[in-house]
Amino acid sequence: MNADTTETGLRRTMAILPFLFAMSRWYNPSRLAARWERKLMRRAQEASEVNRPVGQLPSELAENLRSMNPWWRGEPAAPLPRFRRWPFKRLRRLLSAGMTPATVLRGPRRVGKTVLLRQIIQALLEEGTEPRRVLYVPFDELPTLADVREPVLAVSRWFEAQVLGTTFNAAAHRSQPSFLFFDEVQNLDAWAPQVKSLVDNQAVWALITGSSSLRIEAGRDSLAGRVTTLDLGPLLLREIAGLRLNASVDAFWADNSLDALTSQDFWRSARERTREDAPVRRQAFQALSERGAYPVAHERPEAMWPEIADYLNETVIQRAIQHDLRAGKRGQRRDEKLLEEVFRLCCRYAGQTPGQAVFVPEIQQALGGGIGWNRILNYLRFLDGTLLLRLIPPLD
Repeated sequence: MNADTTETGLRRTMAILPFLFAMSRWYNPSRLAARWERKLMRRAQEASEVNRPVGQLPSELAENLRSMNPWWRGEPAAPLPRFRRWPFKRLRRLLSAGMTPATVLRGPRRVGKTVLLRQIIQALLEEGTEPRRVLYVPFDELPTLADVREPVLAVSRWFEAQVLGTTFNAAAHRSQPSFLFFDEVQNLDAWAPQVKSLVDNQAVWALITGSSSLRIEAGRDSLAGRVTTLDLGPLLLREIAGLRLNASVDAFWADNSLDALTSQDFWRSARERTREDAPVRRQAFQALSERGAYPVAHERPEAMWPEIADYLNETVIQRAIQHDLRAGKRGQRRDEKLLEEVFRLCCRYAGQTPGQAVFVPEIQQALGGGIGWNRILNYLRFLDGTLLLRLIPPLD
């Protein structure tokens, strides 16, 4: 065997080694066994879904739902704050006399959406609503829902069969409609078509909350004419007065009627009210300046600000940037570092009018070159969609 033949053989061997290595990884017996086990588990789950009778859920999920709805057993729910945020009365009215069967309450995390929802449940029960007509489902606290197809519809059918004891429509014909509360529904894929099917075919009232405006907005188009949307942000100044100072400052323009703006009496009364409320509003503004407008900052005034700031950063900001904006295939392609840097600059220049000349050089200095204005602008819109900030378009 000459040297040329030996060299050729070595080259062929080296060329085929990566292929053989890849094949050895592919045909690894332990990996194949694990893959087959996962495949068999998926098939078993699919088969159980197909064979499960209508109106039934996995036993663990059913028990969790019963635990989260203690009023079905005649037991009280967990204590709730006495302070009620501004949408309470309007939400209560929409749930029995609204123009649409479903209401969506959206807003960033930790502004009180779940507390509002629970307060409305409490009010319904205190008004004499039968406990079996009230369903509460926190979709962010039930991981077993991931194994259920069309969970909104499946849970609703289970509630009909196992708790209500009749159909939604039959109960509504007796003037006993059901009230369905779906908390953090944006965590579900295709939640909107399920809600549409539910309210189109069943006489129910539904209140839905969501922390991701991007996902809620994406599903709202298919619910046109069936849903009323309310946005809930941090505390209003009069709410800070009520929560922090225990001072009652009622909304002067409560119904937002445009007719009032044409009346001179309205403006005279507004001027007088402003003078009367001025001392309380000054104190509330001082509290706002010191601790912001998230409820937790004023519910616990004795807590040190660094502790509150760390809590809000972890539960609101990082949760939105790392979870909401990076969910799904598109979200995984978004740059987490760039999202954080854009948000940091928004905080730094809040209340000002920074544009391309400010954002581009500062971000390129922090993260390196190659990041253009169009990409930064898209990330600004993403952050606006999470309700972490509010972009104000220019007037010109």
